[in-house]
Amino acid sequence: MSVFHLVNDHGRPGRCLRAAAFALAVAAAALGCSAGQAAADPPPRVRAQVDSVGFATTAADMQALIAAAAAREGDAVAEVRAELGLADEPWIAAIMPHDDYIYAGPVDLHILPGIKAPRWIVFGVCHACRRLGVGGRLIFDSYAAWNMAGRDVPVDGELRSALLDLLPAELAVVDDERHAAEHSIESVLPWLTAAIPDAEFVPVLVTGIEWPDMQEAAGDFAAALARICRNRGWRPGIDVGILISADAVHYGCDGWGPSGGHHPFGCDEPGHAAAVARDVMLAESTLAGPLRIDGLDRFVRLVWLPGDPARPYRITWCGIYSIPFGLATAARWQEAMDLPSLSGHLLRYGDSVTDGRLPVADTALGVTAPNNLAHWVGYPALGYTATTDRR
Repeated sequence: MSVFHLVNDHGRPGRCLRAAAFALAVAAAALGCSAGQAAADPPPRVRAQVDSVGFATTAADMQALIAAAAAREGDAVAEVRAELGLADEPWIAAIMPHDDYIYAGPVDLHILPGIKAPRWIVFGVCHACRRLGVGGRLIFDSYAAWNMAGRDVPVDGELRSALLDLLPAELAVVDDERHAAEHSIESVLPWLTAAIPDAEFVPVLVTGIEWPDMQEAAGDFAAALARICRNRGWRPGIDVGILISADAVHYGCDGWGPSGGHHPFGCDEPGHAAAVARDVMLAESTLAGPLRIDGLDRFVRLVWLPGDPARPYRITWCGIYSIPFGLATAARWQEAMDLPSLSGHLLRYGDSVTDGRLPVADTALGVTAPNNLAHWVGYPALGYTATTDRR
């Protein structure tokens, strides 16, 4: 199927059965029992927070974190937007990191001014999927809400059901177990609600999908989303947006498992500087500027290592799948809506060595990994707005 394919085939086998099974599971959850299972072992209706160390567990801690990040950044958020010529434009899509808040918080802060829509599709990383042999799928959940930073953030169940009904049955699955174990999506929710207190979202984990198949899947997702938006009168960025959870390079020679870690430039100050420069160049040359499939193709060729699904990285970006899928979907969504193409803006790049640990007093916030020249992580913040000309 072409990446320009915009019409779903409602005759694909299994879709109606899958949608019915999903509806049954949601109804069963509301009654306190799972489909095919009586009252025993009921699935939780509200998904609990996974990371209670790196992420805020209370509203007070989140407020303290945002205040500390704002103090660190000073006028930088407004200055960057002015330099990029951004006024009050909303993000139609955005990329923000999901590492410990004490490390990534100052970078996350730069995304907040562009969050205008009341609902967001959040594409996250499935960290365990490669190890478990899960691939070729988009993973949805069936929770009514996720609890983060001491509050329940509601899932837009109607939007989720509409997407599941329109997407190919072989592409989209519902798996609460995978979502319950994954921290990449939960990390962005307190930032969303800091910008839009009543925000709703639809969580989707992106597993490993070969690039040609990923482009086809992005076309399917964009077509489904465009159809929903046209039916409901929704506008990209105003009524609904796409948020992509992703860290940049995971670098170092210590604490990265049996492989020994990714450290082609060495684990010293010159090595750190070279790796940061490469990350920034990668973001500026493939993710910023006019959003086109050929730019995403360059990102894939530079970051992916083809041939071995167990070792997919040329460069260890934690967003290897969520970034190209989310941005390809955003680009195709604009096309399907007959709207101007998108342009990306690199708002901030940070890393856990250069920025260090954000001082946040009197909170329970901690870190889940060290930050030194032998073990550090990079953080990208990019926002995507509509351009004034057409491709």
